[in-house]
Amino acid sequence: MTEELSTGGAGVAPPAMRSVPCNLCGANDVRTIRESTGEGRIVQCRRCGLAYVSPRLARDPRMQYESDEYHEKGQLATGRPGYTSYSSDHAVLYPYFGRVAQEIARIKPGARILEVGAASGYFLDQAREAGLRPEGIEPSKACQRIIRDELHLPVVAGSLEEAAVDPGTYDVIAMFQTIEHLDDPRGGLLRMARWLKPGGLIVVTTPNRAGWFARLTGKRWFEYKPREHLYYFDSTTISKMLEAVGFDRIVVQRDPNRYPVSFFFERFRRYYPPLRPVIGLIEKVTPERVKQMAIPVHYGSMKVMAYRAGITQ
Repeated sequence: MTEELSTGGAGVAPPAMRSVPCNLCGANDVRTIRESTGEGRIVQCRRCGLAYVSPRLARDPRMQYESDEYHEKGQLATGRPGYTSYSSDHAVLYPYFGRVAQEIARIKPGARILEVGAASGYFLDQAREAGLRPEGIEPSKACQRIIRDELHLPVVAGSLEEAAVDPGTYDVIAMFQTIEHLDDPRGGLLRMARWLKPGGLIVVTTPNRAGWFARLTGKRWFEYKPREHLYYFDSTTISKMLEAVGFDRIVVQRDPNRYPVSFFFERFRRYYPPLRPVIGLIEKVTPERVKQMAIPVHYGSMKVMAYRAGITQ
């Protein structure tokens, strides 16, 4: 169903929007979490509890991820999809992916593994170091070039929908902060379940809308980005969705990481503009050595591991 949603701008045609039913249970009975500011309304299904964007922008959400600008921008990315600079987060992400790759290698040594949403290939590189056989799916042409030409690793396709993968191809499939971007996560998980061997492992990380920071900030939770994040899971809804498409032995864990202090300055300036003057003052008087100090933080991401059982609809 396509409709128009007013943005309130005089003389500007509102973007085309479309309403969708709950991706988990199919119901159309929702309560509003946050009204739309022109990019979509965030709602929660009254029947199963899944939170999602509806109505949402009618255009294909995959288009924004193909842009070179999605991962690298020349200025703070406030109000724009993607990262200020993905490469600047290397010091945060690369060690984290190394720990996850080692964990997977202990469970599935030597596994053939597919990462969906591989970005610049940090996890793929670490997976290779851990003795795994990695491949990636990534929409960004710039990131594809990095994976193929610099890391010399295979890119299977630009998206889940484009990938032609035989059933039972992979031992492991991983998605890091990606499932919330999918227009049809249940359909995507069903497709991935078919790509896995019986007993194959899926690893998913995603923001937890029941986490402490989400509860603390409410409607202002920084993960509420309806142009990019179309779904908002908690441990119950992600487990139900995995179970519905043929996974069992589902384990949901906290997903902490170590972040330099400078990382938090950038994130708060980006996501909470009213705090910029205060953050700027604090940042100005903070010694450089303190800015580079890495501290362990769990701000609400969750890591989910599950195994392919029988395939159901």
